Amino acid sequence: MSEPSAPPPFDRETALIDVARVIVASALTIGSVLLTAFGFVERVVGIDKIASDRGFALLALMPGAAALAFLASGRALGALYDVSVPPRTVPTWQRALLRFTDISGAYGFFAVVISGLVGMATFLSIALVLDLRFVILSSLSGVLAFCVALSGMLMRYSPRRRLIDLALFMSILAAMVLDQFY
Repeated sequence: MSEPSAPPPFDRETALIDVARVIVASALTIGSVLLTAFGFVERVVGIDKIASDRGFALLALMPGAAALAFLASGRALGALYDVSVPPRTVPTWQRALLRFTDISGAYGFFAVVISGLVGMATFLSIALVLDLRFVILSSLSGVLAFCVALSGMLMRYSPRRRLIDLALFMSILAAMVLDQFY
């Protein structure tokens, strides 16, 4: 009779990489489905009716939820990059540029796309809260969300980055809650 072999040792880093990959894929899927469904319904109903009719209040939450899903995907992808690529001893702006061009530019392109999705979903979320009256404010919110999402994917983790992420998350969440009550 042969002796049972010992289980292989647990590799924490590999497990974290696998979890980050699952989060990236699932959050992108969830955000895409929410934004696509919102787009289909918006085409049928109209953006003005969604923004002003309280009967569509839950539908108006979809862009904000999509923005949060895309933000989670971007953060998980940034964490995956942090684990996979060793830190470099260069200035912050140069590190961000190197990170943007790593993997033959694929990471940078993906960072721009995810950040664009965060910005657009945030724009829609804020525009619906304001009943489409202040498009400039909604545009500014979308641009700021894009910048926060992009910088979060291009910079390594820091307590300041965590505070900025938390502020973006709380502002999107506050917009979603305000939309339900006003």
